[in-house]
Amino acid sequence: MEQLSNKERVESSGMTGSRCKPKVNRSLLPVKGAYLFYIGALVTLFPVIPVYLRYLGLSPSQIGLIRGAEPFLDFLVSPVWGSVADKFSIHKSLVLLNVCGVGGAYFSTIFVPGSGQYNATTLDNDVIEIEDLAGESSADHWRRTRTTFTLCLILIACGQMFNAGVVPLMDANTEEMTKLHPGSSYGRQRLWGSLGGMIFSVSAGALMDLYSRNPFFLHEYSPAYVVFFFFIIMTLLPVWKINFAPHKPPETMFRKVGQIFRNPRIVAFFLVMCTFGFSYGQVDTFKFLFLDELGAPHILRSLCPAANCLAELLLLYYSKQVIWKIGHENAFLLVLAAYATRFLAYSFLWNPWWILPVELLHGFCFGILWPNVTAFCNAVAPPGMAATLQSMAFALTAGLSEGIGTILGGLFYERYGSRNLFRTMAGACICVLIAYRIFCCFVEPIKPGTGGKTVDESSEAPQDEKNEIPGFQEPSVA
Repeated sequence: MEQLSNKERVESSGMTGSRCKPKVNRSLLPVKGAYLFYIGALVTLFPVIPVYLRYLGLSPSQIGLIRGAEPFLDFLVSPVWGSVADKFSIHKSLVLLNVCGVGGAYFSTIFVPGSGQYNATTLDNDVIEIEDLAGESSADHWRRTRTTFTLCLILIACGQMFNAGVVPLMDANTEEMTKLHPGSSYGRQRLWGSLGGMIFSVSAGALMDLYSRNPFFLHEYSPAYVVFFFFIIMTLLPVWKINFAPHKPPETMFRKVGQIFRNPRIVAFFLVMCTFGFSYGQVDTFKFLFLDELGAPHILRSLCPAANCLAELLLLYYSKQVIWKIGHENAFLLVLAAYATRFLAYSFLWNPWWILPVELLHGFCFGILWPNVTAFCNAVAPPGMAATLQSMAFALTAGLSEGIGTILGGLFYERYGSRNLFRTMAGACICVLIAYRIFCCFVEPIKPGTGGKTVDESSEAPQDEKNEIPGFQEPSVA
């Protein structure tokens, strides 16, 4: 009976033998499409925004204030979206609403009037005349700059608040859906977002290069906005087609939230996520400043994200196998080791081109981290609160800790230099790695795929119950 049961499960997943032709899971195609279009749209526009803000005439401090506010908005808003979705079971409606909000808010920045200062950098023959006019009407210039800054701050802040409610809800639902389809995994769905970012961002960059030769509508950054808005619209169709996993909201939401922080395993998890947020803030912000110090060419700055996406694709595809092999806690330790190695390698770089092989470590820092985060949250969250815990983890990592880390890192960078910053971060990651490893020695690890059961509890489960656990890996492209 046991062999027959396993055979039926294999056949139901599209397999007729140990080696057979992979079968596409059609129910997960909308999930892949949503990640492909949405992440591709964000990666197309987000790298352009700082340069565009400077084009509008904003100073570096004003740009830093706008960009620095985004992680804190993630921290404040992301748990709210998750709690509302869990409380009223309206996950699909909120995702659709937030995708529309992201598209409308960010695309509206294309129409923000500039302060006029950027004209001095584009019209060489009129530089002196423009500067004289600026001196005669400094009050008008300040008013225009303040208007530009205020509009950009409001629109980008609104866009980021909507964005904070898309990825966490999508990730939590994707993890739930993959439980219903043996052989699939979160990583194999999320890798389509990396693929979209790699393809669409390069395409938008090529269009901007061509369009900048003879811009006929607004400015040279218009192609990035058009591509972004197009793929945001394309995102709505697959999101509409997604069958969100059945969800039963808990009866006592706030009491359940309080129970989350009574679990020492979850508290330790949040502390480790703080370290990841600090680390990501340093890499995302100061890596490119360090490359400028080394005299890196512009093409190298474009190849770094490409190397990141390439590593993401590989690790996301095999993330489920890696996590099942080593466990949730060991996966977090692996990511901490990758960040420590990455920072240490940065600090000893003198030839900027050697950063490309170092950037492949990003595959562990994202391709293993986020699939493990989604699986861990779904395993340890109280019933009906997976999206809430996922949103809290996202808010803490990409929100509070990243924002604080970026600010403190900037102060440290300015005073002690880039190499000392990277070495300090490497030491911090190693210290957290050791502390978390000691903690894991006193807490029984959770076995992946057992719904939050520890290794001992899973080994004591009846054999029939074990057969229901989707632990075996299938050659499925789901």
